[in-house]
Amino acid sequence: MAILQSRTRTGISWVTESIALFRQAPRQWLSLALVYLGLFVLLPSIPGLQLLAFVTILIWPIFIAVAMRFYRNVEVKKTENLQAIMQLIQPRMRLLTLLGLVHLLYFVLVSLLVSADMQVLSGILERQQEMDEQELAAALQTMMPIFFKLVLLFIPLMIISWFSPMLIAFNQYPLGKAIKSSIAGCLQYIIALVAAWLLLSAAMMTLMMAASVLAGFFAMVMPVIAQFLVSTIVFGCFLIGIALTLAFQYVSYRDIFRAA
Repeated sequence: MAILQSRTRTGISWVTESIALFRQAPRQWLSLALVYLGLFVLLPSIPGLQLLAFVTILIWPIFIAVAMRFYRNVEVKKTENLQAIMQLIQPRMRLLTLLGLVHLLYFVLVSLLVSADMQVLSGILERQQEMDEQELAAALQTMMPIFFKLVLLFIPLMIISWFSPMLIAFNQYPLGKAIKSSIAGCLQYIIALVAAWLLLSAAMMTLMMAASVLAGFFAMVMPVIAQFLVSTIVFGCFLIGIALTLAFQYVSYRDIFRAA
């Protein structure tokens, strides 16, 4: 593990490097983000295909390992197609799948813990169109603690999985050591990681606000296409957010573990 200054400026440097890496191949990263969105967000939410959510959780570490290799190749200006990357990580595929199984078991455990809360949220969302202002305010007060609880429950999973796919695929770590090292890396550089997360979130919120202002202007000038334009801008901002998050995951892994 590399020795870095675990301070705010390290997190800031990770964000600036992530943006610089994004600018090297924006179309490639947006395409990668689109695949991520389709596989892990949209596909499992299609009615009748919810069972695919279990499959996507299992293959998530494999996807992350492949994505990190693409980011590394762009940074070092190396050309390597998907087939070559899959051949590279093939010997580690079993361990990556086991890591996905760990994620799946954690998701199942969290689902059992929050099943009652999710029923409450579902009921609120079903009745939101019929609520008046007072009922909406009361519903918001009910929803906020649930969201906070969900965030707290998923933080350990994020810590476990932030570095472990790459450590398994490229550093040849066994499963247990990869998970322990991911936890140790996150805790040791928690200030830098949190600073980078906050800065990235603030940047994306600023971008969304600017996009909303622009969409509002076009809504006054061309109201016919306003709704389509707003949806397109929001979707584009979401893809940029995914691409930058993956870039941040790569640069933090590279610096902390000095990946070859």
